Amino acid sequence: MFDQATTLRRLMEEARTAQAQGASAQGFPGSSSVTSRKSTVAPRVITVSGGKGGVGKTLTTANLGLCFVREGMRTLLIDGDIGLANLDVLLNIRAESTLDDVLVGERELKDVIVTGPEGLKLIPASSGMPRVNELGKMQKLVLLDQIESIQDDFDVVLIDTPAGVSKNVQYWAASASEVILVATPEPTSLADAYATMKVLSQANNETSFKLVVNMAKNEDEALRVFERLSSVANEYLQVRVDYLGCVPLCESVRNSVRERTPYVQRYPFSAASRGIRSIAREILFHGEAPHPKGTMQFFWKRLVAGKNFEILS
Repeated sequence: MFDQATTLRRLMEEARTAQAQGASAQGFPGSSSVTSRKSTVAPRVITVSGGKGGVGKTLTTANLGLCFVREGMRTLLIDGDIGLANLDVLLNIRAESTLDDVLVGERELKDVIVTGPEGLKLIPASSGMPRVNELGKMQKLVLLDQIESIQDDFDVVLIDTPAGVSKNVQYWAASASEVILVATPEPTSLADAYATMKVLSQANNETSFKLVVNMAKNEDEALRVFERLSSVANEYLQVRVDYLGCVPLCESVRNSVRERTPYVQRYPFSAASRGIRSIAREILFHGEAPHPKGTMQFFWKRLVAGKNFEILS
């Protein structure tokens, strides 16, 4: 067990120190008192959301994670669906401790990380009996601190958010450098994806989203979904939507859920597997590098250090 009050005091002090260092370095960019040293790149933190339940958000997270591992990325999945978690079920992982234990102060984050297929790491959440339903200020600060402590262990962090646009969804999105929306061609999914962008753009000042179209008949249908969402988002919300690709409607996806095995592992040559592999490469090799946002995101100290000032020796 760790002392949450001590954690809070230390976080506040570190925030003041980082802010003061950043302001000093920005005011004197050529100061000889700063010794240059190559900074370590912060892990990429990506939330996967979608508004409507049943669009394949969790499946997308699990299979993307495995694709990242196969590309040589040290990858961590976080199940952010507190109370209705199922990433561990899809990956056929048995977890003794969960994120709930961290949030109530009974475990440290590193102690609840479990290993899944091919070395993929997972921080599971509870299902059915949550002890924390809504993240409070203390839980958010503790989580921020705990995730900072493992930043050297991973290259990519993928967060599976709950359905809807609750405060928890807003927190996970604000804490990440990138937001991926998963949508299907169904009108209800499109409406909920738009609603999610509206809430996150207003509450978190999100200015860009990435789109994965799931269960599409073909690429043409997926592109029509993208064009429709992109057009209304740009016109009414003034946000940008980038197209990552599509996962075609495929029987292998349904079968993989029953078998509790990622479809990229069980059915590597299926249309769905080809689609998700292409999306993973688009994210890794064509996406933007992480950057500080206006919110307190994960690994913010390292992001600020890399963006605004050189690290003191």
